[in-house]
Amino acid sequence: MQKRLFLLPGFGEDTFCFNELIPFINNHKYEIIHVDYRPVLDKFTFPFITVQQFSRQLIKIYGIQKEDKLLGHSMGGYFSFQIRELIGTEICMIGSFNDPKKVIHMLPQFPRITLLAALTGLVKTNFLKSFLLSKIKDERVKEVQSKIMDNFDNFTDNELALMIEMNYQKKITSVLPNPLRIHDKADKIVAPPDEVYFQVKGGHFCLNLYPQETYAYMKDFLD
Repeated sequence: MQKRLFLLPGFGEDTFCFNELIPFINNHKYEIIHVDYRPVLDKFTFPFITVQQFSRQLIKIYGIQKEDKLLGHSMGGYFSFQIRELIGTEICMIGSFNDPKKVIHMLPQFPRITLLAALTGLVKTNFLKSFLLSKIKDERVKEVQSKIMDNFDNFTDNELALMIEMNYQKKITSVLPNPLRIHDKADKIVAPPDEVYFQVKGGHFCLNLYPQETYAYMKDFLD
């Protein structure tokens, strides 16, 4: 039976966030399964959702088993961490967290303004996109972030709000060994974990900008 690797993208992302890594992953003969959150999110009504409930639905709908492996970027790693707690599968977290307090908010004193922006559709406007992109100096990072913000249009306001709602929940604790974590200490979207992690440059998008360096730390996980 072929090994299966589930790819879980971050907030507002799609399968494209793993494009640069896939040529390296293909060396390991996995059946790659891209996880689309939208059909699962549509089972919930805002604000009635928890990361545990959402993760259980991901397991059920995609038939995720303990023998499978999960690769999660950003919020996708958060979901992967919760799935690991439920069924014990192996995971790799890139630019991710299991404590939502690690998420760096645009306006820290008003963190839930992001939720309001999603509910009202503001997060999809050219105004907000231009404002946020103007804060990014690295053109390569700006290109990736721009693509992600364009992808927000593929989600409903309710779907985006439900994902953000899960960002305000309690830290997921674990008695299991620390999973494979890959992070850049200069990440401006998710602060580095307190747990041991492997440093890769490229900010929040190290997997896109430095895929070979990111893969180097994943190789043993994929073997």
